[in-house]
Amino acid sequence: MATVDQIAHEISTLIPKLMRTVQTSSLFKLNISSAQIIILVTIQAHGQCKTKTVAKERNISPPTATGLIDRLVRSGYVKRSPDPEDRRVVMVSLTKKGENIVKTHMGAIRDVWKKILVRLTAEEQKQYLHILKKISSTTGNTK
Repeated sequence: MATVDQIAHEISTLIPKLMRTVQTSSLFKLNISSAQIIILVTIQAHGQCKTKTVAKERNISPPTATGLIDRLVRSGYVKRSPDPEDRRVVMVSLTKKGENIVKTHMGAIRDVWKKILVRLTAEEQKQYLHILKKISSTTGNTK
């Protein structure tokens, strides 16, 4: 029987490979970096939000978030607007173009997962989802 260390090692090798497969198929078609799409998905999840919120959510520095958002603004995916409650604060939100690219990306990821999941029985699919939800809830990543 494998030890927890052995299983953790194998999972730590398999998950990044799996995620690269899932993301690469979508990002290649969209001509956008993985860091940029992560920012777009984060903004979509929050709706209109502060750059500081994006930085905290992604665990990156505010200057790094600002740089990524600057590029997304120049590409027409994100817009900045003043906070109606405090004009010193700048809010970011997706443009229609940004919403469309997130929708396209998430659809491509869903399609890849469908191709992966059809290799499992219906019961295995349910078990896989149950395990992912359990792991997510114990790590505090329930989004």
